[in-house]
Amino acid sequence: MREVRVGVIGNPNVGKSTLFNALTGAKQYIGNWPGVTVEKKEGEKIWRGIKIRFVDLPGTYGLGAASIDEKIARDCILTEKPDYIIDIIDASNMERNLYLTLELLEMGVKVIISLNMIDIATSKGIKVDYKKLSELLGVPIVPTVAIRGDGIDKLCDAIVDAANGNIVFKRFKMEYPKEIEEAIRELSNIIAKIDPQLPARWIALKLLTDDEDIKNKIAKYSNGASIIAKAEELAKKIRNTYGESVEVVIAETRYQLIGKIVEKVVRMEAIEAKPEIDISDLIDRVVTHKVLGLPIFISILWAMFLFTFNVAQPLADLIDIIFSQSAEYVHATLDETNPVLASFIADGILTGFGSVLVFVPNIFFLFLAMAFLEDIGYMARAAFNMDRIMRKVGLHGKSVIPLILGMGCNVPAIMGARTIESEEDRLITVLVDPLIPCSARLPVFIMLAAIFFERYAATVILSMYLLGFALAVIIALVLRKIVFKGKVSPFVMELPPYRMPSWRTIYIHMWNRGSKFLKKAGWIIFSASVVLWFLAYMPPEAEFGGAGSWLAQMGKVFEPIFLPLGYNWQIVVALIFGFVAKEVVIDALALLMGDNYEAVLAEMLTPFQAYSLMAFVLIYVPCLATLATIKGETGSWKWTIFTLVYEMVLAYLVALLITCIGSFLVW
Repeated sequence: MREVRVGVIGNPNVGKSTLFNALTGAKQYIGNWPGVTVEKKEGEKIWRGIKIRFVDLPGTYGLGAASIDEKIARDCILTEKPDYIIDIIDASNMERNLYLTLELLEMGVKVIISLNMIDIATSKGIKVDYKKLSELLGVPIVPTVAIRGDGIDKLCDAIVDAANGNIVFKRFKMEYPKEIEEAIRELSNIIAKIDPQLPARWIALKLLTDDEDIKNKIAKYSNGASIIAKAEELAKKIRNTYGESVEVVIAETRYQLIGKIVEKVVRMEAIEAKPEIDISDLIDRVVTHKVLGLPIFISILWAMFLFTFNVAQPLADLIDIIFSQSAEYVHATLDETNPVLASFIADGILTGFGSVLVFVPNIFFLFLAMAFLEDIGYMARAAFNMDRIMRKVGLHGKSVIPLILGMGCNVPAIMGARTIESEEDRLITVLVDPLIPCSARLPVFIMLAAIFFERYAATVILSMYLLGFALAVIIALVLRKIVFKGKVSPFVMELPPYRMPSWRTIYIHMWNRGSKFLKKAGWIIFSASVVLWFLAYMPPEAEFGGAGSWLAQMGKVFEPIFLPLGYNWQIVVALIFGFVAKEVVIDALALLMGDNYEAVLAEMLTPFQAYSLMAFVLIYVPCLATLATIKGETGSWKWTIFTLVYEMVLAYLVALLITCIGSFLVW
C-alpha cells in the first residue's frame, strides 16, 4: 500500500489538535523527536487505498529558531521532508496566520491549506474567497470546521489527489526590494552548487537574517565559512541602504503582501448589530479579574478534584474487590501445594500491583477534566491569572504553562520549559517544576485523604496542589534573589477564544495521557512489585514482610531519621521505593501491611502525621524519570544533585513543621 507523509502545522489556537484528532482518530503514536526530549505525535488514516501518515508539528508563528518548537517544525520539514504540509489557518484571523504560510511556501514545500473555523468567521461577518486565495498562493485550499468534522474528508481527498498527480502546485516566489533580491540570487546560486537538495532561496534568506542555526548547518560544508562571510557582507550593505536590519525589511515586505492578499480575498459582510461586549468578553472580565481570577482558578481546581474523587470511586471500589478476591482465591488454591508461588501471585502481584491499579479511574478522570478545561480555552486564562504572581517572584510568564502541565506529569512539563528563551528563566522553571504534584502522586493523596479526612478529601487534596504551587513560588523567589539575579524577560500571552468542547479531542487527550500511566504501571510498577515481594519474602525463614525480612532491615537503617515525623520502618521503605515512581508508595504499603493496609495506617498515624506524609510525598525526591529529564535539560549533574538535595531537605522540614503543629494543637 502506498504511503504519503503529511506534516500538520499552524499557529497556536487555530484548532490544530482538534483537526489532527479528527484526521487520525485513535490511531495515534506518541514518541520523541530525534535528538530532543519533546513529544512527537503521529497518526495514520487509510483513504482511497493510500495510507496517510500524519505528523503533528509544534504550533508556531514562524519558522525561526527562537524556541525549540520552531526549530523542531522547520528541522522536520528540512530533514524528514514530508510529502505535503497541511497548514491550518484561522479564517477569522487571516492576516496573522498567513505569515507562516508565506514562510512555508518560500521553503518550496507542497502546502495544502485547511481554512479552519469558517463558522466563527461567518458569525463575525467575515467572508473569505478561498478560491481566489488558492489562485494567488498556487495551493489547494479546503474550508474546514474541525470541531464538527466538516471538511475532513475533502482534506483527505486533496492529499490523495495530490499524491495521484491530480493537483498542480504552482511555484510561489516573494518579490523583495531590489538589493535584497540581488543578495538572495548571489547566495542561492552558491548554495545550490554545494547541495542541490537544500531550498537555496530560503537558506539564503536565513543567512541574510543572521539565523544561527542555519549558519551552523552551512558551516559544515567545505566552503561554508566563505558563504557565511559573504552573507554577512551582503547583509551589512542592505542595513546601510535601508537603515534597518534585513530581518525587519523582509518582515515588512511579507506583511505588505499579506495586506494586499487579505484585501483581495476577505470581505466584511453586514451582520446583525451586536452589543459591544460579547459573551466571551464578559466571561473574561470575571475569570481574568485581578482579584477574582485566582480564587476562581482555585475553585475550579477544587471542583476538578471533587469530580475526580467522587465519580471515580465506584470504579475504584470495583477494581479493589476484583483484586482482593483474586488474591484470596490464589491463597486458598495454592497455599498448600506451592506457598511461594501463592505468595508471589497474591501478595506480590495482586495485592501490591493491584493496589496501584485501583487508582487508574482517578487518573483518567483527572486527565478528562484537564482536557476539558484545555479544550474550552480556560487553561490559557489560568496561565494568565498565575502570570501576575509568577512575575512578582521572578518566574517568566512562559513558566506558567510548564507548571500547570506538571499536574499531569513533571517530565513533559520540564521539557516544556524549552520554549523559554532566557537561560536563567528556563533553569528556574526546571528546578521548581518537580514541586508541582503530578498524577503519580495523586493516588497517594487520594488513599491518605480517603482514610483520614473522608468527606473533606477533595479539599485536602486541593491543599496539596496549592502547597506545591506555593513552594514553587517561594523557591523561585529565593533562586532569583540569590542565584539568578537577572531581570525576568518580557512575555506576551495570547488568549484563545472560548470554544464548545470537542468530546472526541477530549477523549483522545484523556486516553493518550492515561494510557501512559497504564504503561508505566505495566513496567515500572510491576517490576517494583516483584522486587518488593522478593525483599519482603527473604530470608525464607522470616515472616513475610515482617521485622526479620530484608525490607524491614532496609527500613530500620533509616527509621531513626524519620521517627520525629512519626513514620515507622514500613513507611520509610515505601518512601525509599517511591523514588522509582510515586505510585510504588502504595504498592509497598499494601505489600507490607496486607489487604487491610488502610485500617493499619489509620491506627498507625494521626491525621496530622498523615497530612505531613502527604506533604513529604509531594516534595521529596522526584522520580527517576524526572531526575533524568532535569539532567538532560540542564546538561549538568550539579543542578540535578541540587534539586535532589534541596527537595529532600525541604520535604523533611515541611513535614516536621506540620507534625509539630499537630502535636501542639493536640496537646
